[in-house]
Amino acid sequence: MIQDSEAAALAERIAAFKSDPEKLQQATEFVELLIKQAEKEAGLKQKEKDRNKFEGHDSGVGNIRRRLGRARVFVVRVFDALCHCTQTAAAAARTTARNNPFNKR
Repeated sequence: MIQDSEAAALAERIAAFKSDPEKLQQATEFVELLIKQAEKEAGLKQKEKDRNKFEGHDSGVGNIRRRLGRARVFVVRVFDALCHCTQTAAAAARTTARNNPFNKR
């Protein structure tokens, strides 16, 4: 019974609200204002998302370290491809060190 009386009171309040054109106009303007603000915020978020997509996936110290590591690996590989002396010199040094009788082990 309490729910019936509350539902009836709510229905009366809704009917009174709908019958008052001034309140209905205010509510309509408020809802339109909310929709416009939501559209603006969604547009700004989409622009920021698109901008971040083009700038790169990660920005920060970790990304810089990763890039420097990749650049270092690239340079070492190019140097190894152009000059095999580093590999032969390192192998010769290891062989000489192993065969050196004056070296403490």
